[in-house]
Amino acid sequence: MLVAARAAAACLVVQGTLAFAAAAAAGDLGVAAFAAPGASFALAGLVIYRYERLPRSVNRLLALGATTIVATLTVAQPQGERYALLYIGVVVYVSFFFSRMQAFVQLGAGVALWAAVLAATTPLDEAAAAWILGAGTLVATAFVTRVIRDSLIATAERAKAHRRVLDAFFLNAPAGFAFLDGSLRHVRVNEPLAAMVGVPVENLVGKTIREFAPHLGDALEPLLLAVLETGESVTNLELASADGRRHYLVSYYPIGGADGAPGIGETVIDVTHLKDVERRLGETNRQLRVLATTDDLTQLYNRRKLDEELRLALARAQRAGRAVALLCLDLDRFKDVNDLLGHGYGDEMLVEVAARLRRAARETDVVARIGGDEFVVVLTDLDPAEGPADAAAVAARIRSLLHEPIEIDTVELRADVCIGVAIYPADSRDGKGLLAAADAAMYASKNALARVA
Repeated sequence: MLVAARAAAACLVVQGTLAFAAAAAAGDLGVAAFAAPGASFALAGLVIYRYERLPRSVNRLLALGATTIVATLTVAQPQGERYALLYIGVVVYVSFFFSRMQAFVQLGAGVALWAAVLAATTPLDEAAAAWILGAGTLVATAFVTRVIRDSLIATAERAKAHRRVLDAFFLNAPAGFAFLDGSLRHVRVNEPLAAMVGVPVENLVGKTIREFAPHLGDALEPLLLAVLETGESVTNLELASADGRRHYLVSYYPIGGADGAPGIGETVIDVTHLKDVERRLGETNRQLRVLATTDDLTQLYNRRKLDEELRLALARAQRAGRAVALLCLDLDRFKDVNDLLGHGYGDEMLVEVAARLRRAARETDVVARIGGDEFVVVLTDLDPAEGPADAAAVAARIRSLLHEPIEIDTVELRADVCIGVAIYPADSRDGKGLLAAADAAMYASKNALARVA
C-alpha cells in the first residue's frame, strides 16, 4: 500500500509540475494553469497521508481525477494538445498497480482522449499521424510498465516464498533463535528459545540481555558490543541459568536489520542433558579410577597404586635429597583364622588391621594392601640421617596398635605381625629394589621368630 501510495503521489506531483511549467513557458497562466497543479498536489498529499485508510476504489477515483486534470488542461488551455501526453503518468500508474482490465480501460480512455484533442485542433491528415505516434507511445508505455510489474511481482513472490521457508525454520527449528538490535534488545524470538528459558515470547521481546539475564549482563554486553563493532562472531559460549540447573551453548553473529541497521543473531542450544551425561561420565570415570587403584575389601591402595605412589615419592626424594622408608608387613597365623573361623572373620580382621595401619602412619604416608595378608607402608620425605629411626618408630607404633585385641562378634583375635624395613637410598635406589629389600627383611624376621618358637 505504501509503495502504491508513493507511486501515485509521485505521478500527481510530476503531472502538476510539468503542466504548470508548460503553461508558464507558453505564457498561458490562466485559471486552469493554477487549478490543475493545485489539484494534483492536493491529491498527492491526500494519498501519502491517508494511504492506509484509502480503499482500492478510492485509488481508482484518484486515477480518474488525474485523467480529469489532464483533460481539463487539454481542453481549457491554449494549445491544449501539449498537455495530453501528461496522461503517460496515469498510464504508468494504473498499468503498474491495477488489474489488466482496469489498465486496458484506462489506456483506452487515454487513446480516445488523444484522438479527441487532435480532431479538434489539427487537420485530419496531421491528426492521424500524431494520433498513431501518441497512441503508440501510450501503448508501449503500458506494455513496458506491465512487463516490469510482472517481473517485480514474480521476484516479490519468490522473496515471499523464501521468507516463508526461513520463517518456518526460525519458528519451528529445535534450536533457539533470536534477533537483537543495536541496543542489544531482543526484537524477535522463536518459541523453542522461549521454551528453553521458561519465559513467554512476549516477555522476551523488547528485553535487553541485562534485563533478561542480569547474572550474565557484565560478561555478555562487552562481547556483544564487540560483535557489532568488529563484525566477528562469538560462538559456542557455555552459559548457565541463574540457578545453575540449565546449561546452554550460545553463539552470536552480526546481521543487518530490516532497516539496514546493524544487529545480532543469537543461536541457543540446550545442552543440559549433555552436561548431565558429562557429569555422570566424570563420576563413573572417578569411580573406575578408584576401583582400579583401591583394594575392594580394605579400601587401601592396591599394588598398582602403590607402584605409582612409590615412584613419585622416590622422584621427589631424589630431587630434594630426602629419604624414603618402605615397611613390608605380614600377619602371623592369619591362615589359621580363615581355616578355623572362616573367611568372613578373616575379612573383618583385615579391615580392622587396615584401619589401625592408617592410624599408625602419617597423613602423607602411603598404606597399601598387596596380597592376602600382606601390607606395605611407605614413609615419605624423611631426613636421610633420621630415616631408620623414624621407620623404627612407625613400626613400633604399628606393632603396638595391632597387638590390641580385635573383637569380632564374640571372638577376640590378635594380629601379630612381622615387619621388614628398607630405606632409600641406602638399601636401593628404585622402587622394585626397595620393595624386594623390605620383603627380604620381613621374611628374615619371620624365619628368626620361627626358629625361636
